[in-house]
Amino acid sequence: MIKIKIPDWKKPSTKIIVTVFSGLFLLSAYFIFYINFHFLSVAENNNLERLQAIANTVAINVNGEQHQYLTEKYKKTGEINSNQQDSIYYSIWKKLRNAYDINHLTTEISTLVLDKNEKKFYYIVNSSDTPYVRDPYIQFHKEFLDDYEKGNVIHQYTDEYGTWLSAFSPIKDSKGNVTGIVEVDESFDTFIAEARKNLLKNLLVSVLIFIITVVVLLRYIRVIMVAEEESKKQIELSNQIISHKNKDILDSINYARRIQTAILAPKEEVFSVFKDAFILYNPKDIVSGDFYYYTKVDNRAVIAAADCTGHGVPGALMSMIGNDLLSHIIRDVREENPGKILDMLHKGVGEVFKNDGKNHDTKDGMDIALLSFDLEKRKVQYAGAYRPLYVVRNKKIIEYKANKFPIGNKQQERTQFTNNEIELQAGDMCYVFTDGYADQFGGDKGKKFMMKRFQELLLQICDKDVNEQEKILNDNIENWKGGHEQVDDVLVIGIRV
Repeated sequence: MIKIKIPDWKKPSTKIIVTVFSGLFLLSAYFIFYINFHFLSVAENNNLERLQAIANTVAINVNGEQHQYLTEKYKKTGEINSNQQDSIYYSIWKKLRNAYDINHLTTEISTLVLDKNEKKFYYIVNSSDTPYVRDPYIQFHKEFLDDYEKGNVIHQYTDEYGTWLSAFSPIKDSKGNVTGIVEVDESFDTFIAEARKNLLKNLLVSVLIFIITVVVLLRYIRVIMVAEEESKKQIELSNQIISHKNKDILDSINYARRIQTAILAPKEEVFSVFKDAFILYNPKDIVSGDFYYYTKVDNRAVIAAADCTGHGVPGALMSMIGNDLLSHIIRDVREENPGKILDMLHKGVGEVFKNDGKNHDTKDGMDIALLSFDLEKRKVQYAGAYRPLYVVRNKKIIEYKANKFPIGNKQQERTQFTNNEIELQAGDMCYVFTDGYADQFGGDKGKKFMMKRFQELLLQICDKDVNEQEKILNDNIENWKGGHEQVDDVLVIGIRV
């Protein structure tokens, strides 16, 4: 029969253990509860911004005079039976339908006109194949009247057909008069299903980290309890247990590295688009606070070098948040402008670390250089937070400076990130990097490598094959480091146009 040892509740160590476990349990429960509502709130706001962007874009592209013409011409319901019956109606319908298809919407886009005498709205054009010009919009939201002239977003509201998220924007003629509004809806059920799918992925990562922490803590507590009761002869056994625990921790971190590596784009995928490129990636510890990001959307290839606060496990967790936010902004929201991408990334990091508003000292964030290549043209757009872009042309470095404020740090005043549009030439080498290479201590006097020496090295190797460049950079920093400890993660990306 297995004997279960009942702990002595009078011992101070037992009380401490119970307190720690209770606190950890309550903290974990709060974190899971908080992340559920926080991420759903962030997802809803991002979705409303997306709907507003669609409404604004469609409203700008609709001719206000033509929309006024339809309003005045068709006074009764059912006068248009086909979306091709009237050429002006058809041209506006086509714009709505294109926006509907491109943005993968699940509900129709409609234009509405206000009857100011009756204070009622009527449909004019919609993205479906069946016109319903002059059909009344019976259960319109009060914001349509309140903000008819400027547009707005509407958080969850319910009508007879369900619950919706909505945005609308005014259609204006050449004189600035409002001739109608464009309305874009999203079913709340559709939104919540997608948001919860993303939330589940984040919760699984959190639960995994929690389980690893609890397992390690449980075993370590067992060591403490045994050490209180055993004699001096058992110290060696305790040391063996601690050594075993260290191995468990190392195994856990190695597993965390596998998770982090799985999130990064495979280098083969990057090199399938950038045929002449290299990525030198040397984490300081098993897991890294530096990370590279890559994705391809339509004819654009986006690549970034990012340096998160800290290194090791804290930096790695931050890198996972950054990677997830970038994917959401670029692939889901489909933002193309690197400056705006960094603005949205800054906002997203701030939302993740926002608590009750009393913590003004948080420095969580990242430095980043982000490039968006037009694959059909020899052009690139760049924006950076403390991390510049070097373009080496004819043995000279053209430096595109980054903004002097980071992503996510609430302590620094900031403005919008600057977007740079750059015309490249054949043979140009583009380099983005984190600060780990230049900050490495070594050499004869144990000093930093420094940016000037890094620039000189790039000028020496820029004409060589990219694989040879990577080898030279790696061998050089290893030789410079010598017997010194690596002080930070190292990431250098080189792309030849």
